[in-house]
Amino acid sequence: MKQILFSIMMMIVSSVYAEDYQVVYSKLERDFAGTTLCYRKANISGTSESKLLVIYLHGGSSCGTDNEIQMGEAGIDSISNYLASNGMNAVFIVPQCPDRTKGWGGIVKSVKALLDFTVRTDDIDSTRIYIFGGSMGGTGTWKILSTYPNYFAAGMPCAANPTGISVVNVATTPIYNVMGLSDKIMDDDVRAIAESFVNQLQSLGDDAIYETEEGWTHEITCIQSYTTERLNWIFSHQRNIETAIQTVKYDDNNEHKDLYDLQGRRLLSLPHRGLYIENGRIIYKR
Repeated sequence: MKQILFSIMMMIVSSVYAEDYQVVYSKLERDFAGTTLCYRKANISGTSESKLLVIYLHGGSSCGTDNEIQMGEAGIDSISNYLASNGMNAVFIVPQCPDRTKGWGGIVKSVKALLDFTVRTDDIDSTRIYIFGGSMGGTGTWKILSTYPNYFAAGMPCAANPTGISVVNVATTPIYNVMGLSDKIMDDDVRAIAESFVNQLQSLGDDAIYETEEGWTHEITCIQSYTTERLNWIFSHQRNIETAIQTVKYDDNNEHKDLYDLQGRRLLSLPHRGLYIENGRIIYKR
């Protein structure tokens, strides 16, 4: 009963936001990189000179091809309301992942093709592309940030697991990661992985924040993370052409400490020949 009442409340809030700020979503469908994506698109008129692009990746329960269910996620309303109320000139797209078994990780090329298509057709400022996602969408956000470094201005994965993601690639993008301390899906072990990952991003010079909320479950984290303060932080960033990683250095030193591989895993022993990370630099161990 509580869940039903909450869902009704969120539908009412969504309608109020759409009416107050006239955020209207078109219902679209198109083939991108071999995958047919259903997606919603809103053009938000504002006073800012350049037009920014925002993409939101939904959680696992919203997968399908109806192009409806993904719009029930509260984060969409929070972000679109923020954009409209702050007079930001923006395009907001919300694709629907067709296959939960593949997840967002299985269609990263299609999501990127959707973004590139929107940049071309809507005269988007390519230095102001932002990505958000919670739960499966948050993990998908990590994956896309890793697959396409130096593409987004900032990213906000919430209640998400960065296992297997390249810390070097993600370090080209400012990150705000939120986790709930009562989340039984993203539990203590996953939170430790996420915190360590963000610490590694910071060590590489990335503008990255790891934040936890006491008492937040998985569902609450996906709903309440998108506060005005956090969105202020996200949209204050603009993509820098230069990445956080400096030029590769050749090194024959055998006394390295705090070495990481290119997937962000700390090495417990001195490595053999190859590329590694030390103090925000890529080094080549000969």
